[in-house]
Amino acid sequence: MKELIKCFKLCKYSFQYKTNIIFMLLFLSIGILNEVASQGTSYLGGFYIVMCGIYIFQFVMSLCMSDMIMSSWLGRRVQLDIPVKLNAIVSLILYTILSLFRLYLTGRYPEKANEIAASLLAINIMFFFIFIYTAVVYKYFIVSILVFCFTISFAITGFNILNNIDALNSITTGQAVASGYIIIVVGTILQYLICRLLIKKPITQRAFRGIFKNAK
Repeated sequence: MKELIKCFKLCKYSFQYKTNIIFMLLFLSIGILNEVASQGTSYLGGFYIVMCGIYIFQFVMSLCMSDMIMSSWLGRRVQLDIPVKLNAIVSLILYTILSLFRLYLTGRYPEKANEIAASLLAINIMFFFIFIYTAVVYKYFIVSILVFCFTISFAITGFNILNNIDALNSITTGQAVASGYIIIVVGTILQYLICRLLIKKPITQRAFRGIFKNAK
């Protein structure tokens, strides 16, 4: 646990830390406002909230550009278990807050329970793809972006079709919440395995173009 705390502190030395913090807080604010405005019936707000975990993964991965970091006790772990563990912790925290809010809304607006549960399930499905995306994007940047956009679009379209034919009406908010925790566990394991598989693959210059540009 002490190691993870040290790594959290090291994140402030990551590439464009202040800029990315601003964007992360912006996404988080938009997500919260959307959640409140839609009363939990929209997947967009919740998706923005849980997506903030991407930034933690990025903070750690950008530390790979530092020779001092790579030659220290962190070594190759900044490309392997450390970003995965920190991402899992942040994802669990954000998702728990989102889930508690959704459960509260379900109790407050029981007539919207089906919509709240269905939109949370959609968030969880997209959440799963985020874990895979973050594990690959720093090694295969353009391909990852294209596949991620296509996959998310396909997931949203598929969900809307199912939702329109009332295929998801039997799902409760509690079941949707539980599915999210399962997805976090499975996504974390797959994320680690993919990072381990690609550990020898160099980080693409497109992922942190500013660092490579400044190094020339």
